[in-house]
Amino acid sequence: MSCYIRHMNDFLGDIDIVPKTKEERKEIDLAIREAIGKDSFDKCNVVWKEVKIWLNNKDKRLELANALKNNVI
Repeated sequence: MSCYIRHMNDFLGDIDIVPKTKEERKEIDLAIREAIGKDSFDKCNVVWKEVKIWLNNKDKRLELANALKNNVI
């Protein structure tokens, strides 16, 4: 489900998203997948590989942050 979320704590904290429950982590996972163009059935490691690319690119990182702010909690 969201095996990579724990690696994103700093990024998520910077945008004031702090998942506390399994349900919140799932919501964030689905929002991330939507933002980066992955489906809910894509394997976690495939999603994490793409997320790392987005986090290491200034423009994509901002795009992901904005997508999450608009679609989570």
